Amino acid sequence: MCNGEYVVDIHRCWTTQGVGPVDTMWALVRHFDADGQVDRVVNLSGDQHQMDNYVWANFPLAPLPARLA
Repeated sequence: MCNGEYVVDIHRCWTTQGVGPVDTMWALVRHFDADGQVDRVVNLSGDQHQMDNYVWANFPLAPLPARLA
Protein backbone atom coordinates (compact mmCIF):
# COMPACT_ATOMS: atom_id res chain seq x y z
CA MET A 1 0.00 0.00 0.00
CA CYS A 2 1.33 3.48 -0.75
CA ASN A 3 0.41 7.11 -1.31
CA GLY A 4 2.45 10.25 -1.96
CA GLU A 5 4.23 10.11 1.40
CA TYR A 6 4.10 6.55 2.74
CA VAL A 7 4.82 2.99 1.66
CA VAL A 8 3.58 0.20 3.93
CA ASP A 9 4.99 -3.31 3.64
CA ILE A 10 3.00 -6.04 5.43
CA HIS A 11 5.00 -9.23 5.90
CA ARG A 12 5.18 -12.37 8.01
CA CYS A 13 8.19 -13.06 10.21
CA TRP A 14 8.74 -16.53 11.58
CA THR A 15 11.50 -18.71 12.93
CA THR A 16 11.90 -22.02 14.69
CA GLN A 17 15.45 -21.19 15.83
CA GLY A 18 16.30 -20.31 19.39
CA VAL A 19 14.08 -20.32 22.45
CA GLY A 20 10.41 -19.72 21.76
CA PRO A 21 9.41 -19.87 18.12
CA VAL A 22 8.14 -16.69 16.48
CA ASP A 23 5.29 -16.36 14.00
CA THR A 24 3.87 -12.86 13.65
CA MET A 25 2.93 -10.24 11.12
CA TRP A 26 4.82 -6.95 10.74
CA ALA A 27 4.03 -3.60 9.16
CA LEU A 28 7.10 -1.72 7.91
CA VAL A 29 6.10 1.91 7.33
CA ARG A 30 8.42 4.18 5.32
CA HIS A 31 7.86 7.92 5.06
CA PHE A 32 9.28 9.89 2.13
CA ASP A 33 10.26 13.57 2.31
CA ALA A 34 9.57 16.16 -0.40
CA ASP A 35 12.72 15.03 -2.30
CA GLY A 36 11.52 11.43 -2.42
CA GLN A 37 14.04 10.22 0.16
CA VAL A 38 13.12 7.97 3.08
CA ASP A 39 13.33 10.07 6.23
CA ARG A 40 11.48 7.85 8.75
CA VAL A 41 10.93 4.13 9.14
CA VAL A 42 8.73 2.41 11.73
CA ASN A 43 8.51 -1.37 12.12
CA LEU A 44 5.36 -2.50 13.97
CA SER A 45 4.89 -6.04 15.26
CA GLY A 46 1.50 -7.72 15.25
CA ASP A 47 2.48 -9.35 18.56
CA GLN A 48 5.03 -7.21 20.39
CA HIS A 49 4.88 -9.36 23.55
CA GLN A 50 5.88 -12.45 21.55
CA MET A 51 8.80 -10.57 19.99
CA ASP A 52 9.92 -9.13 23.35
CA ASN A 53 9.91 -12.60 24.91
CA TYR A 54 11.87 -14.03 21.97
CA VAL A 55 14.50 -11.28 21.95
CA TRP A 56 15.05 -11.38 25.73
CA ALA A 57 15.31 -15.20 25.71
CA ASN A 58 17.79 -15.35 22.80
CA PHE A 59 19.87 -12.16 22.98
CA PRO A 60 20.97 -11.42 26.56
CA LEU A 61 22.40 -8.02 27.35
CA ALA A 62 26.15 -7.60 27.70
CA PRO A 63 27.41 -7.08 31.28
CA LEU A 64 26.72 -3.58 32.55
CA PRO A 65 30.29 -2.19 32.21
CA ALA A 66 30.38 -3.19 28.53
CA ARG A 67 27.02 -1.54 27.88
CA LEU A 68 28.23 1.73 29.41
CA ALA A 69 31.51 1.84 27.50
